[in-house]
This record gives sequence, C-alpha cells and structure tokens, in this order.
Amino acid sequence: MSNEDSVAVDENPSEKIIDWITDLVGPVSVISKFGHLHASSQLWRVESGGEMLWLKMHAHERKWAGEVHALTQWAPAMGRTPKILGFRKDPYAILLSEVPGKDAEQVDLNPEAELRMWGQAGEWLARIHQITNEWLGEVQWEGTPSGPTISNPITMVYSGVERRLAEAAPLNLFDARERDFIHSAMWDWLPALENEKAVAIHRDFTPRNWLVDGDGNLTGVIDFEHARWDVRAADLNRPPDHEFLVNPCLKDAFFEAYGWPSEQLETQILALRLSQIVAAIVWGVLVGEIDYSKRNRVALLRMMNDRAKL
Repeated sequence: MSNEDSVAVDENPSEKIIDWITDLVGPVSVISKFGHLHASSQLWRVESGGEMLWLKMHAHERKWAGEVHALTQWAPAMGRTPKILGFRKDPYAILLSEVPGKDAEQVDLNPEAELRMWGQAGEWLARIHQITNEWLGEVQWEGTPSGPTISNPITMVYSGVERRLAEAAPLNLFDARERDFIHSAMWDWLPALENEKAVAIHRDFTPRNWLVDGDGNLTGVIDFEHARWDVRAADLNRPPDHEFLVNPCLKDAFFEAYGWPSEQLETQILALRLSQIVAAIVWGVLVGEIDYSKRNRVALLRMMNDRAKL
C-alpha cells in the first residue's frame, strides 16, 4: 500500500483489532484512514516500531478471501506487492506491509515515464497470467473453491451478465435497444472464450492500483480484493474504455510487454469489456457511485456505436 492513499482519521479500528495488531507487531498508532463511499473495504495506515503498515478491513468474506489467497499464494512469486503480516476472520481483517511508491493516478509523469509504467505493468500482468488453474471462480483463502466450480468460461461470463440485467430490470437501467445490443453482442463474442483456461486474475488492474516512482517505474501492485480464477481478458477489459482511449500510445507500450493479443483474444476482450460495463452501470447505481455508473454508460454507447459502424 502507499501513503498517498490516506486521509485524516475520522474513525479508529476497534479495540479488538488494535489488540490483534499489537499481538502481531507490537504497539501501534493509527496515522490515517481511507475508504470508498460504498464501504465494502476500509483502510488504515498505521505505524509500529517506526514501520508503516496498512490495516484492511473487509465487509464481505469473498473479497477478504480473494485478497488473502492472492497475496499468500500468487504474489510471493511476482514481487512488488504487499506482504501479509497477519489475517483473521470475525471481523475480516488483513495487516499488510507498505509498498514504496506513489499512486499512479496522482503522480505527474512525463510521457516517457508514463510509457515505462505501462510497459512494466504489461510485463507484470503477463507473468501472473502464467499461473493457471483447472476451474474458474472465487476461492476460499486457502485455495479451495468458494461454491460450485465452473469449467466453462462462456457460462461464467454470460451468467454474470444475466444476473446484472436481472438486477437492473426493476430500476429500468437499460432500454430495449441497449438490452438487444447486450444480448446480440455477447452471443457474437462469447464463442471466442471456448476452452480458454483459468488464470490468476487481479480483476482491477488499472493505474488506481499501481504504485510508481518519479521515473514511472512500477514499484507496487495493490488491492487484490477482486482476485479470482478467471480468463485473461478479465484483466484486459478496462483500459480500452479509459486510458487507451485517451492515449493510444499506452496500449502499444502495454502490449509490447504483455504480448500482442491474437484476434481471438481481441474478441474475448470485447466480451469482457461489455460484461464489465454492464456490471459497473448496475453496481454504481446500487451502491450510490453514480458518476462511475454514468462513465460506464458512456462506454456502453461507444461500444454500440462502434458495432453499428461495422
């Protein structure tokens, strides 16, 4: 974690959690707090014995379990990630080391440094995607499946989209034209996922979760609460509607390091882009992140217009 992500403390962790941290590392002082509006996770930067650490509290077991599994099983071989110093249930908490660097969304990088960052991010992601599994889905912290296993990625992606559309129906979030597009596009693109293997996925791999130095060197990758076994495109589906749209040179730098996608992977990315956009539109409304929902609605309209031009 980075010290750039913190704000003034307005609520301390419970005495129970402070005692737990003290048992792990010694006396501790709370420095600052960070949390999203939706409050599914909250962070405190703490100090113990002159060392800065991060306490992360999860509201949901599945996110806690995904993060613990990723940081204990995948991250040690990758480097540039926080180390878990302790974790517990009741409540769901993780104590993490602090990773050096600054929030990549907040640091002012020159064009050369920004390209360097994206290239190193592509190289890092290519390596974690070498970690494979026999099934898709979320995990318990020790690595066993969290619920029934899924072997068919088409089923996994399509069922996720249908679930979000069902949530959206009573809220009238999609009109008939949008629903028709979502269904027809998914059925055109989903066959590209046939027989795609499950790999280790971060699932929020964007600059908001990267740490860098002033020269654009990637010093850290954080926030693994969405991690699970999924298809590669689930880590490649966000930049096309954000950073790559603004600066296509970043796409070149990233894929030069990651490996240029085949036509099949390009189609998979389209399917996962649409899946992510639908989920974000609905989720944003449900949790009150309205601006996030609106940004993804713009992305949906862009995909619809692009498809109409073909």
